[in-house]
Amino acid sequence: MLKSVYDVVLDNGLKVICLKKSGAPVVSVQVWYKTGSVNERDGIRGISHFFEHMMFRGSKNVKSEEHARRINDVGGHCNAFTAEDVTAYLNSVPARYLDMALELEADRMNNLSITPQILETERNVIIEEYHGYMNNPLTKAFLEFRKVFFAGHPYATGPLGEIDDIKAVTVEDCKAYYRAWYRPDNAVAVIVGDFDNKENVVEKVRKTLGAIQRPAELLRKNTAGNDNVAGVKAGVRMKRRVEFDVPFLILGYPAPPAGDSAALYLEILQLIVSQGETSRMHREIVRKKSLAVMAGGINQCLRLSGMSLFFAVFTPDVSVRRLEKALVAQIESVKNSGVTIDEMEKVRNTTLTNRVFDLYSSEQICQRLGYSECVEGDYKSWVKRLDALETMNVDALVGTAKKYWDDAGRHTLYLKPKKINPLFFIVGLLRRFMIKKGR
Repeated sequence: MLKSVYDVVLDNGLKVICLKKSGAPVVSVQVWYKTGSVNERDGIRGISHFFEHMMFRGSKNVKSEEHARRINDVGGHCNAFTAEDVTAYLNSVPARYLDMALELEADRMNNLSITPQILETERNVIIEEYHGYMNNPLTKAFLEFRKVFFAGHPYATGPLGEIDDIKAVTVEDCKAYYRAWYRPDNAVAVIVGDFDNKENVVEKVRKTLGAIQRPAELLRKNTAGNDNVAGVKAGVRMKRRVEFDVPFLILGYPAPPAGDSAALYLEILQLIVSQGETSRMHREIVRKKSLAVMAGGINQCLRLSGMSLFFAVFTPDVSVRRLEKALVAQIESVKNSGVTIDEMEKVRNTTLTNRVFDLYSSEQICQRLGYSECVEGDYKSWVKRLDALETMNVDALVGTAKKYWDDAGRHTLYLKPKKINPLFFIVGLLRRFMIKKGR
C-alpha cells in the first residue's frame, strides 16, 4: 500500500502527500506547519502554542469555533498539537466532506482572525495549562533538566514556553509570527483515505490551499543546525528535592537529529535495552535484582538534535548510586557484548506489529507521513523503515551505542522526595526479600 504514496509541490510551495486507502468511507486531512518552539525567540517563548489555540478561533469566512463545529456536525473530529519543530492540524471526516475540510484549512492558513479579545481569551487558557504542568513536580524538574541538557541550543525551551513571555505576547507579535511561518511554502498537506484518485485530490488542494499566494518575502531558515548539538560538553549531574512519594532517576545522552540514519539504530537499541518486560533493564534491574519498581527509556530525536533517555522509579531503601550503576551496566553491555539474534528478532516483530496497527487508521498513516516529512526530512523514511531493519547488522548497532551512549556526555537527574514515607521503605525491603526468597 505504502508504495502508492504520491507527492507533488504546488506552485505556491505547498507540498501535498496523498495515499488512497479503501476499506472505510473516511478521509484524513492534516496540515503540518514547519514551525514550533525551535523558531521562537526570547520574548515570545510559547507563541507557537498560542497559534494551536487561535487557529480554531475564527478566520475571514469562518466564525470562532465554527471549524470544529462543522467537522463534528458531519460526524468527523479535529485536533491539533504543538511540538518543537512542527505545529499540526488534524481533521478526519466522511470522505464526501473532503472539500469542506480543505476549505476550512485554506481559510485559516490565509485569513486568520487575530484580535486583542481572541488573544486574551487564549492567553488565560494557556496560562492555566502552564501552571497545570508546572504544578507537577516531575514535569517541572524535567523541564529544568532539559534546559541544562540543551543549554545554548534552540531546544532548551520546549513548546510550553516561558510564563513571562506568555503573559507579554502581543497582537503584533502574533501577526508577525503568522506572516513569517503560516504560509504555503512552509506547510505540508497530508491526505489519506477513501478518495477517487490522486489527480482528483491534488486538484481539490490546488483550488483551496494551492490558491493561496506565496508571500513575497523569503522564508526564514533556522540556522542553528548541527553546529550546536546538545551533549558535546561534559555531562552534568543534577539533584532536586521534590514533593513526590518515591525517588526518580533520569539519565540522558545526546542523540542525533531525527533524519540521521543513527536515529533508527538508537530506536532499536532502546527497544532492546529499556522498553517492555523482555528488555534488559526490566529483566535485570526490576525482576532479578529488584533495584527499581519500574525502569525504561525513550528517545526524543528532533529535527536538529535529540536526547536518549533512561529512567527508573525506585524505593527509598535502594541507594541511588547503586541503581545508577545498574542502569549504566545495561547500557554498557550493548557496547561491550552487542545484541543477540533473539533480540533482533524481537525488534523486527515489534516493528512489524506496530506497522500493521498503523495501517488500519487513515489518521495514523497521516501522522506518520507528516512527522517523517517535516521532522525526519522525507516521508519515505517511514515507508522504507522495514527495509532498513532487514539490512541492519549488529556492528552498526554497537557502533551507534558507543558513539551516542558515551559516559562523558551523560546528564543525570536525581529526584529525591522531600519527605521519606516509611511505608515505601518497608515495602521496598519486603519486595527485595520476597524476590530473593523465590529464586
